[in-house]
Amino acid sequence: MPFDDKLELFYWVDRDNKVLGSVKRGKAHKDKSIIHRSIFVVIVDSKNKVLFQKRSKYKDTFPEYWTVSASGHVTYSESYKQAAKKEMREELGIDLDLRLVGKKLIDTKVEQEYSAIYKAKFRDSEIKFDKTEVVEVKWVSINKLSEFIEKNKVTPSCRKVLVFMGWIEKGEVR
Repeated sequence: MPFDDKLELFYWVDRDNKVLGSVKRGKAHKDKSIIHRSIFVVIVDSKNKVLFQKRSKYKDTFPEYWTVSASGHVTYSESYKQAAKKEMREELGIDLDLRLVGKKLIDTKVEQEYSAIYKAKFRDSEIKFDKTEVVEVKWVSINKLSEFIEKNKVTPSCRKVLVFMGWIEKGEVR
């Protein structure tokens, strides 16, 4: 979805991911106590490189920060997997098979999200990213992730996903 719609409805959940109702994007992003659902897709190629995207200046949270391959919120009435597939198509113009790595409550200074984290293997396909969503994409070797996050503005959620994947140490999360 180009440009973030403040009226878009998200799942409002508790710390155990039990649905409490729905909440508008604008309210969820203004009130850190409201936990809402999100997804992260980590795409890895055959050379063990991870695809990162730089978020556009139009994003309502962390504009122009780097994050994992695709990310987004779960719209009220859709599943985690549907949201992950949608975000890959919208942000990168690709459709890959997804494997659920796990679910985790991700708490940052800005928001709390109950997140499903997926991994996908990259097949040789053209990445056609939506410039209202993504400014740039970059492949980073797994063994160079610490260096990449040290030198670039990376979203707090991205850092926590990389820890969850076991690719960086918890101490590297700021």
